[in-house]
Amino acid sequence: MSLSVLRRFVLFYALTGASASLAAAQMPMNIPHTEPDTRSADVRELVSKYCRLDYDGARLEAQGWAKFEPLVTWRTNPEYVEINVIARYNVDPEPDSSGHGKYTVTVHYRLLGSYNLNIGYVPEARGATQDVQYTVTDTKGEMRISDAENNLPHPSRAAMLRWLNSQLATAQDDTARARYQDALRKLQAQPASPFAQ
Repeated sequence: MSLSVLRRFVLFYALTGASASLAAAQMPMNIPHTEPDTRSADVRELVSKYCRLDYDGARLEAQGWAKFEPLVTWRTNPEYVEINVIARYNVDPEPDSSGHGKYTVTVHYRLLGSYNLNIGYVPEARGATQDVQYTVTDTKGEMRISDAENNLPHPSRAAMLRWLNSQLATAQDDTARARYQDALRKLQAQPASPFAQ
């Protein structure tokens, strides 16, 4: 074979390959498209909504429970004899998945104190924290909080002061009145900011 024939052969194959590549580049390709997994964000948002309502004092009001019903699996406000008063809370950004549609989210609370319905208010030491794990269950695409490690209310200082004032206004006996006044005095003496020294 002569050199010129060989050159034509190589040129022919080079052009054929280039043409095929250009044609393939112009044709649409079926690349599988997967939707981003938003379950982690949805789980965190659900727990954040629950915590926000709780922070605003909705669990302390009789009519407030209706706001929680779309977020949880239980149908009534759980019984409690103690209230954890908080300065703030922080929801972990990434829930842990245990599989089978269950997720665990940890919420970090900065505690101000605890109010026992029978005893009264006890302030916590500055910087006291509490971690609570919430379990979220995905049942047929519907996510709800199905369990909480600590099911006590966690209202803000402002929400607790409102509640104490409303209880004081309707208190019938002197013992209850004294308990509410003492709690108000102690809670008002605490700094509102969790960063205050």
